[in-house]
Amino acid sequence: MQPLALSQITTSPLTLEQDLLLCLRLGCALEIAEKKLSDDSGRAREQLEQIKESGVRITSIQPRTLTIFPSASAPQPSNPQVRLEQLMMSVERFSSFWPGLPLITNTGADSNGNEARVWDGCVEHYQTLAVHAERQGMRIALEALGPSLMNRNSVLFTFSQAHAMANAVNHPHFGLCLDLYNSWQDAGLLTSISAHKLFIVQLADWRRPRSLHDRRALGDGEIPFRDLLGALAASGYAGDYVLEIFSESVDDSLWQDAPTLIQAVEHSIAAFNEWSLHGQCRIG
Repeated sequence: MQPLALSQITTSPLTLEQDLLLCLRLGCALEIAEKKLSDDSGRAREQLEQIKESGVRITSIQPRTLTIFPSASAPQPSNPQVRLEQLMMSVERFSSFWPGLPLITNTGADSNGNEARVWDGCVEHYQTLAVHAERQGMRIALEALGPSLMNRNSVLFTFSQAHAMANAVNHPHFGLCLDLYNSWQDAGLLTSISAHKLFIVQLADWRRPRSLHDRRALGDGEIPFRDLLGALAASGYAGDYVLEIFSESVDDSLWQDAPTLIQAVEHSIAAFNEWSLHGQCRIG
C-alpha cells in the first residue's frame, strides 16, 4: 500500500511547485484540487502537464464544482443542471491525464431544507454523471459531510447514508469517499465500514472546532484512528489514504505559514506510519 497522500486542500498555502517538491521529498502521492489550477484553460493544462511530468502519483481529484445542489460554501451557480455540466467538464479535463481516478463530490443542499428534493435530484444527476465518467474512464466518489454541515453543504451526514445513495445510483463507476474527520462521531461507523464501493479515504484529526475550518494534524486530536483504520483494513480496503486539512480563522492555524504546515504534514505522516507499524493499516 502507498504512503499517506496529501490533498492540495491541505497544501493551500503552498504553490504548485512547492506541492510537487514536498511530495517528492516525502514520497507522497497527491490529490489534486482543481481550484488550485489557473483560471486560464491553457495555463491550467500546462500545470496538469507539469504535475504529470513530475512523477508524483495522483490519487484523486477535488473538482472545482463539488456539489450537485448549491452549498453554503459555493452557492453559485444555483441551477443543479449547470453544476452537473461543470462536473462533467471536470471529468473530461482530468480523464486524459489520469484515467481511472475518482472525482470527489458532495450533494449540496436546499435553502429551504427540502432533503427529499436534494436526494431525488442527486440520484438522477449522479446517474448521468456516472455514465459520463464511465465513458471517460473515470469514477465518482460521494462523500458524506459532518453534522454541522447538514443542510448547508450536504444532506448526508453518515457513511451509511452515503452508501444508500450510492446504492440508489447503482453504477459501478459511482462509489464513496470516506472522510473520517466528518464521519468519526457516527455511532454506526465501525459496524458500517465496508470496502464495497469505497474509492478513497480522507483523514484529519478533530478537536472541538474553533472555526468551520479547524482540522488538526493526525495524532493531535480525539479521533480513534487505530480502531477506525483497523476496521478499514479488516474490511479489505486497500486504496489510498489522503491527508485533508483545512485550517483558518483560528489563532493556531496550520496554514499560517509554510513551515507550520509542513511540520503538520510531517507529524501526520509519522503518526500514520506508527499506526501502520502496529498493524492497524499497512503502507509501503
